[in-house]
Amino acid sequence: MSSYDIPHFLSVSTSWEIPVGPGKALLNHGPGAWILGGWQVNTIAQLRSGQPYNLVVTGDVANIGNNTGGAGSSTRNYARPNLVGDPFLSHPTSDEYFNIAAFAIPTFSYGNFGRNVLRSSSVKTVDFSLFKTLPLGAETRRLELRAEAFNVLNIANFAAPSGVTIGVAGAGRVTTLATLPRTLQLGMRFAF
Repeated sequence: MSSYDIPHFLSVSTSWEIPVGPGKALLNHGPGAWILGGWQVNTIAQLRSGQPYNLVVTGDVANIGNNTGGAGSSTRNYARPNLVGDPFLSHPTSDEYFNIAAFAIPTFSYGNFGRNVLRSSSVKTVDFSLFKTLPLGAETRRLELRAEAFNVLNIANFAAPSGVTIGVAGAGRVTTLATLPRTLQLGMRFAF
């Protein structure tokens, strides 16, 4: 299975222009129309499956004369652990994302654990933005004020474990996030 396999990906976006202000159904003239008109609310919600990741062991476990091993080496295609138990935990944490006791380092043989069998957790994120458009005299000139929040709910989406080498300290540990924490930005755009 490819490391980029994401079997489920749902993305839903909404955009709502508030029906207030010049040319709209409600409050279309006067100071109230100028203050309350021209607002737009946007959201993007994304839900996806986690990504597969591979476990490896170091050394020349199959005794073929190549002792480099490890996650970044050319022997990663065969330097895999043996599965000796259940690799899944009922309550995985960032310190132990999979059951490291379920694996053993093979001796004079290839490991029996397949490539990319395990998956990181699913990813959920919601982005939100609020725009205000101010007309500036001529019909084509306008100023747009923007407030945007990425990952507005500040969900900590864990990436795949960085500790994927069985038999070394830190195996099974997740040290990175799949998405950034909440990010806020303000912007202004002049259209003419």
